[in-house]
Amino acid sequence: MKKILIFISAVVLIASCSTFKKVQVLKNALSKKDSVQVQLISKVDSSVIVKNIVEKIEQTKIDFKTMNARIKVDYESANNADNYIVNVSLMKDSAIYITIRGAMGVIGLKALIKKDSVDLIYPLRKNKNIEHKSLSYLQDVLKISFTFGTLQDLVVGNPIFIENAKVVSYKMNSSNKLEVGMLGSLFKNLIVLNEDNSKILQLKLDDVDIMQHRTCAIAYSNHVAVNQYQFPMNRELIISAQSRLEVRMEVKEFNFNEPLKYTFAIPKPGKRK
Repeated sequence: MKKILIFISAVVLIASCSTFKKVQVLKNALSKKDSVQVQLISKVDSSVIVKNIVEKIEQTKIDFKTMNARIKVDYESANNADNYIVNVSLMKDSAIYITIRGAMGVIGLKALIKKDSVDLIYPLRKNKNIEHKSLSYLQDVLKISFTFGTLQDLVVGNPIFIENAKVVSYKMNSSNKLEVGMLGSLFKNLIVLNEDNSKILQLKLDDVDIMQHRTCAIAYSNHVAVNQYQFPMNRELIISAQSRLEVRMEVKEFNFNEPLKYTFAIPKPGKRK
């Protein structure tokens, strides 16, 4: 059960990883050899610079009312590996519908995530094929105090854990890309933007509590234009804690602001759909 819930969350965490190493703490995340280029937020005029940086990051966030997507997922953990087709429908600030299909197109799992609940349907089970959980249960499984909004941003490809985070450093790297270091209540966050700051390329999270040993490295690629926004079609994810989870995703189809396509009803307990 726990593995399935972790996989569901990994599907929701549509993202990608650019390194297998543990993400360094923020002070070390910026390369020592480039220390001359590092700008610490201490100058009198730095508030203007910081404001512009944060505004650039905020401008990359996709705004929408609904979203539908069909995603090819390759999943690998320490114990197994598999691939799936995942259909997702999202109503902003309300509900996320997830349908996971395995070999031969057979549906193995459906999940409906709302602001305070998670409903799980196992079509292949003969008994107890429906489970109702609180969102806090999923938080306990992952040991992360995320919100529905966090999951929503991850589905869409928006940056996560930057709300109320303080910008503590920034620099231009050797590839002329802006790296912004932010510090929040849960994670240290290092964001890498493209040359014109219109796309997020990498997002590196390191737990503020070093005893948790939780790290996540995220990368986004193959962006396509959606109005004034950039939507990443390819994402990869590696989460490292007690064990490592790798997920590679390729968005095959998607649309925004159209009727929900992959919704489903929750049967009454004990009845098969």
